[in-house]
Amino acid sequence: MASGVAVDDCAKNIYQLVKMHGKDKLRYAVLRISDDLKKIVVDDEKMGTSERMDMEEPAHFMDVIRELPSDDGRYMIYDYPFEKEHRKCSKLILVMWVPSTIPIKKKMLYASSKDALKKACPDTAAEFQADCADDLCHDEIVAKLVKI
Repeated sequence: MASGVAVDDCAKNIYQLVKMHGKDKLRYAVLRISDDLKKIVVDDEKMGTSERMDMEEPAHFMDVIRELPSDDGRYMIYDYPFEKEHRKCSKLILVMWVPSTIPIKKKMLYASSKDALKKACPDTAAEFQADCADDLCHDEIVAKLVKI
């Protein structure tokens, strides 16, 4: 079901910075539906770089998740690090954050707008939905990513 919410060009550009390799790379970006409910935009204060890519990153991921609002939805694109066959790797994941405390209409808007975001960000390896930090377990994320 399409919501009619479009993905803002700035959000598409930020996705490219998360996807890329090199010194200007972002580790993650948090996106939200705009106040006028017409676009998926960058949540201005929620982008992050990571100097190191090591196995401490999952703890950082959980810190970012815990900072998401409890009264509104968000999307997050995160370059998630893990080990596969004793080799360090990373893959892009899409997290849809929809706390149980937000109104049903807003939950439905986030759910129905996710496909537009997935089309604009086609290289995400896996997607996860959460309404609290406990819904996102490192072992479950890695189990899904190593199969891909």
